[in-house]
Amino acid sequence: NNILYSIGGPPSLSCLYRKKKIISWVFRPPKKIRKYGFDSYKSKNLKMHSGFCCLTKLAENFFSQYALSKFIPWCVDTSLFDGISIDQNTKKPFFLASGKTGRDYKTLVNAASLTMADIIIIGPKKDKPFEIPRNVKWFDSSLNPPDKAIDYLTLKKWYAECVAVCIPLSGEAEDTCGYTNMLEAMAMRKPVIMTNSGSLHINPKVGNFGNLIHPNDHHGWANSMNELLTNNMKLKSFGEKARKIVERDFKIERFNNDLLNLIQNIVCTL
Repeated sequence: NNILYSIGGPPSLSCLYRKKKIISWVFRPPKKIRKYGFDSYKSKNLKMHSGFCCLTKLAENFFSQYALSKFIPWCVDTSLFDGISIDQNTKKPFFLASGKTGRDYKTLVNAASLTMADIIIIGPKKDKPFEIPRNVKWFDSSLNPPDKAIDYLTLKKWYAECVAVCIPLSGEAEDTCGYTNMLEAMAMRKPVIMTNSGSLHINPKVGNFGNLIHPNDHHGWANSMNELLTNNMKLKSFGEKARKIVERDFKIERFNNDLLNLIQNIVCTL
């Protein structure tokens, strides 16, 4: 086998695989390029690559100076997350938030006191605020993937039942956190409320399937949630738009074709 395919970023000892074509997934440019040591992103390591699969356009622009680079948007399983909602008229409305990396659950919890809806949060125990209001239900996520705190069928059920999905983030300019969470919500026809953060090429405001909130703005979170609670037309419009974008741009088949095309281009140079 003449190809080394790395899904966890560049191997730190790429120089040892001189007889192989190295293809690595990259999410964002490194904060610093080092010349020596075992840093995966040192120049020598990157120059050993034959190609980079880039999750963002920002990554594509940076890594293209080292090897063939292609922006390949993420994907979601539209058969599992099938977009079928559950009528929730008999239950108290709730918003759903989940995810382990780069989350700002403190701000979301602070917003809870300003809304009548419940908020279900699945997050790391270390990120749990000291005081939790009555309308917040917290579930500790497990430390290692796959997450054992909740199974996918239960998660899908909660997606189907919730009003919208909340993705509170740190506000870091080059962040890629929340991508999978966002696509799963979109596939389930749910509006997305998300911190204005990151370098993803799509967000709720641009795609017209939800709202963006300024970092650390708990009033903004509360206002957005309260608006969706009382505006069924906007709720439905956001959800339908979200599902349409996923079916057009984020199916697994499209993702597989993009990846295969990149690998074939590299193989042709063997």
